[in-house]
Amino acid sequence: MMMKSKVETIVSMLIKKCNEEFDLDKRIQILQQINSVLPQTLQLKIPSLITDDYIDIALYRIEEKIKSGGNDIPRLVP
Repeated sequence: MMMKSKVETIVSMLIKKCNEEFDLDKRIQILQQINSVLPQTLQLKIPSLITDDYIDIALYRIEEKIKSGGNDIPRLVP
């Protein structure tokens, strides 16, 4: 079984935290935090007007990219 990289683990935990949060401002902060730890090639271009729907879609896409083992995510273990 391949170990998750540190980035993947952090992003997964933050996605879970964001999905459990109800306050939009806090969700935006968490999404920005997620974006800051992603490799530049995976970072989102976050619009100035952010809705709950946008956050849900963005989190889903990030999670799918991680699950697919995107080569852009640095791994600590080969």
